[in-house]
Amino acid sequence: MNIEKLKLLVNTVQQLSLARSLDTITDVVRKAARELTGADGATFVLKDNNMCYYVDEDAIAPLWKGQKFPMSACISGWSMINKKCAIINDIYDDERIPIEAYRPTFVKSLAMVPIRTIDPIGAIGNYWAEKHLPTDEEVELLQSLADITSVSIENVYAYNELKEQNKMLYDIAFMQSHQVRVPIAQIQGLYSLFNFDDLKDPQNAEIVKMLKTTADSFDVIIKKIVEKTDSIKYYEK
Repeated sequence: MNIEKLKLLVNTVQQLSLARSLDTITDVVRKAARELTGADGATFVLKDNNMCYYVDEDAIAPLWKGQKFPMSACISGWSMINKKCAIINDIYDDERIPIEAYRPTFVKSLAMVPIRTIDPIGAIGNYWAEKHLPTDEEVELLQSLADITSVSIENVYAYNELKEQNKMLYDIAFMQSHQVRVPIAQIQGLYSLFNFDDLKDPQNAEIVKMLKTTADSFDVIIKKIVEKTDSIKYYEK
């Protein structure tokens, strides 16, 4: 394998390992896809229910950025449905290509690989302005990039989920800390009123009764905190 392209792939892996958003991933991947294969254009496609969403692109001229097409009506959908790479030397001589969508573009040849082959979540497309049959090395590089992209997307989803759960825990802790302060303040106030010098003081019995009520209220709050924490742990599983 070309040493320079191998270095580029390694550098791309490093960038994707630090990605914390889908925007960062698409930006890195669309550029790397072109450089790795010397293509004239590259697209980053995500599966959106039964549609192919062309999220981003890096090309010598506009392609389909921001557009959606039925899975059954585009080559990225074919690649995802069949879970394999599509290599097309001449787009005008392949029945899988919707010619009208390609006619306004510069594309003459292409290679499309699925992002994750077991259960594809998207695809990466490379396009050439002149007829070009991608080499085995180019296809291998593109598929390696797609595999790395799959892991990076899963990492971002996991990171965002953990970030959201941490926010939930913070919100719960913030809210409950204020609720807990109320009975604690009441207990402290009642304690200060308790007459330790005269334990037979009739007021003490009323204070003890109020302390019991406050303690019960405190117990309810603590149980609610435990229940919410347990529900988050269950959600994590």
